[in-house]
Amino acid sequence: MAHGVVFRDSLGRKHRAYLKHHPRSEIIVSAGALGSPQLLMLSGVGPAEQLRAHNIRITLDQPLVGQGMSDNPMNAIFIPSPEPVEVSLIQVVGITSFGSYIEAASGENFAGGSPRDYGMFSPKVLTLYTC
Repeated sequence: MAHGVVFRDSLGRKHRAYLKHHPRSEIIVSAGALGSPQLLMLSGVGPAEQLRAHNIRITLDQPLVGQGMSDNPMNAIFIPSPEPVEVSLIQVVGITSFGSYIEAASGENFAGGSPRDYGMFSPKVLTLYTC
């Protein structure tokens, strides 16, 4: 059972964080979608067979750690409009037969780039992309 964590920040300084003596205290370790499973597995939490194959001491056999991961590719289509378009947040406008979402966003250039910058929120652009 963990009672705290010791870690180093981006400048290499060592820090310690300990749980308070309270039944609802918890430690959450997160390093993003790819880094969290790696961190858990390097700490010995994960599928026992995989950990043994890499000579990692097993702390807890959790067969689903690091499983079911997939990339989320995005293909964007930028459509210049001769008229200004209403600013909208990204929203689902369709779902393909194979389960990919088709999303759309429109509006002004919030990035403050050049007039040739046709980023996601460029002026007079409707953006459609699939995930």
